[in-house]
Amino acid sequence: MTKHPALNGIRVLDVSSVLSGPLAAMLLADLGAEVIKVEPPNIPDFTRGTGDARNGMTAYFYNTNRGKRAISVNGRQPEGQRILQQLADQADVLIQNMRPGKASGIGLDPSQCLQRNPALIYASINGYGTVGPMSEEPVYDYVIQAVTGIVDVQRDRASGTADLSHHFPADKITSHALVEAILAALFARERHPDRRGQEVEVSMHEANLAYMWPDAMMQHSIVGDIDGPGIYPGEYYRVYSTIDGAVVVMPLMGPMAGICEAINRPELAKDPRFQALDASNLDEFQDLLAEQISKWTTQETLSAFSEHDVPVGPVIPRNEIHDHPQAKARGSVPEHDVFPVGRIRSARPAWRMKETPELLHQGAPTMGEHTDVVLAELGYLPEEIAALRQVGTVA
Repeated sequence: MTKHPALNGIRVLDVSSVLSGPLAAMLLADLGAEVIKVEPPNIPDFTRGTGDARNGMTAYFYNTNRGKRAISVNGRQPEGQRILQQLADQADVLIQNMRPGKASGIGLDPSQCLQRNPALIYASINGYGTVGPMSEEPVYDYVIQAVTGIVDVQRDRASGTADLSHHFPADKITSHALVEAILAALFARERHPDRRGQEVEVSMHEANLAYMWPDAMMQHSIVGDIDGPGIYPGEYYRVYSTIDGAVVVMPLMGPMAGICEAINRPELAKDPRFQALDASNLDEFQDLLAEQISKWTTQETLSAFSEHDVPVGPVIPRNEIHDHPQAKARGSVPEHDVFPVGRIRSARPAWRMKETPELLHQGAPTMGEHTDVVLAELGYLPEEIAALRQVGTVA
């Protein structure tokens, strides 16, 4: 095993906010990068004030910013812009998720940044991209959900009612897409004879189109006539109520004989009505499943299906998922005691590398916590930092 994490020595300047950019920067920190998060004085990141908190630290902020250092700089002041430019000059990666062109207002125009620091990976998240009729429109997660099919695919077949996903998938999908692009750009930089960086752009719109397309668009990809009617399995996803909870199981995934044995109806496996499950009979078969499952407890249901090697899972309330036996066995949701929030749990990174140590960061910065330290690293003297604070350039 090597001594250092995968991105050891990589510096990231995070001037993004809320979820999509900060999460991408945190994932890079989890891979070993040094990340400096920038917030304007008196305008803390939105996530600092949203959701459950203790001692001024919200879980939302912690879950998207652990492992970073934080400075508070006013990029609307000339001296603040000079600080940000100095940080960009020393960075390997810059992440911003402002509307197109807005980064120039804090001194971080991409072309100028790359002119000063040709090795920089300048990574931008935006809503609809930098060209096209919607490029200037403000967007949030829920808007992207609506225009990329996420809302439509949640539509109830019986009532026709559409619904949003009740978390922020569009933001998180974009985060992971940006990390993929940044890692590829860093790899390309290492192969370049002059070690040159580049601009990297990920639009929320295109990231989520790409995410939805493989399965959710299987009925809308072939242009023109098709061989015959098909079925989209996701339309038949169903939650089955038990006496004391609920489970999920999917007949289309089989094994059919095992499902029928599990519900004590082995004859159904040979019933002509169900020899091939499709749109004509799947609802009827699922109704039979629902009838039997409703008579069992959740544990009885899990045992019955597991005994016949049928994939099944309980619907676990969010306040219990950290106690799932698999999560506990893998240490998937570790708990930490960190300042200022105290005891907190968070999901560890998904990757496990055999030859590279993982980083399990155990803290998120308070507002501007490392301002003096970072400025000192840039060469600012204590009296210069005090003067900057006096005029509101830093906090």
